[in-house]
Amino acid sequence: MFMASSMKELLLSVHGIEMTFTTNSSELAHSVEALLHHFHCDTVVAPSMRMEFDAIERRGDVPVRISGSAQLLYGDSGLVIGPDGKRTWSCDIYSNNGLLIADFHEQGLVVIDGASQAAHGYLVRPEAMAPDIRVSFVHFAMTELLKRCGLYTFHATALEHKGQGVLIPGFSGRGKTTSFLSLLRAGYRYLSDDHPFFRVSGTRVEILPYPLKINVTDHTVSFFPELREAPPSVLHAGVPKRYFHAEDIYSGPLGQPCEPSVILFPEVLDSSHSCLEPLPKKVALEMILPHSLLVYDAEVARQEFQALVRLVEQTDCYRLHFGRDVLELPWLVTPLLEKRQARREN
Repeated sequence: MFMASSMKELLLSVHGIEMTFTTNSSELAHSVEALLHHFHCDTVVAPSMRMEFDAIERRGDVPVRISGSAQLLYGDSGLVIGPDGKRTWSCDIYSNNGLLIADFHEQGLVVIDGASQAAHGYLVRPEAMAPDIRVSFVHFAMTELLKRCGLYTFHATALEHKGQGVLIPGFSGRGKTTSFLSLLRAGYRYLSDDHPFFRVSGTRVEILPYPLKINVTDHTVSFFPELREAPPSVLHAGVPKRYFHAEDIYSGPLGQPCEPSVILFPEVLDSSHSCLEPLPKKVALEMILPHSLLVYDAEVARQEFQALVRLVEQTDCYRLHFGRDVLELPWLVTPLLEKRQARREN
């Protein structure tokens, strides 16, 4: 018989936005603590966001019903893994009487109330889910609410070097994480391997840390001796990739919020040498849009698009033709930052 544990509450401050997270699942609480440990705080004065997630026994226990008039906005499914070909998730997103409802079918359902800045999730036996899967529902709810506070995220890696930000958007297999690690090991500081935050500050866009574990394929590991030699206690087995925490291998501190200076769009090249191709702003904007997360509210979409336009306008954008000289990438990128800094000082 399913038995929910007592309620657990986490207090969080994500770049000045205070929030509470409560759940009756000790497993979910542990996963969220690990995901958001950089944002933990002892007290919150006036939380502007509330997230509550209930562990339930079966899908029929979800008290929310999607009305027949609900508008389907999006439908998709995650990776196929395991010998049984099971998908990691399946999701349909609806607009329903002013609410955003994410229906994860047999795994549960999440309701986003943008007007009151609250989210309520119902997860079917989260203790039986892989940690990455159960925490992904909370990540979805949190980022949806943060968008409405002007704090956005997209699919990219991000680093900071002497106060300047480097962004590397890219889909799987394009060399995004490999190029990120090449810079990280050269003294660049870690902001995020997957979902950096960004927001408009005055007339400029700034990049803010969202440090997560770093997922790597065996192919990526093969380029870096510190990863090849890392013990299983540091480079952990995962599905479908292995993962590690930056602070366990690289000594540099977490990067600070900064203005982005350079955007690199990597493409793996069968060549002994990497090279950079300057990109027009219009092309760079077209290339970065697919890496921004889906937006289901028209006004939020307008504001995020304006932030992305500003982001591209204030940065130098390049296509990175990424060759086999993986460890030499800092020799290409650091001079770009030095020249940009020199221009600003003159």
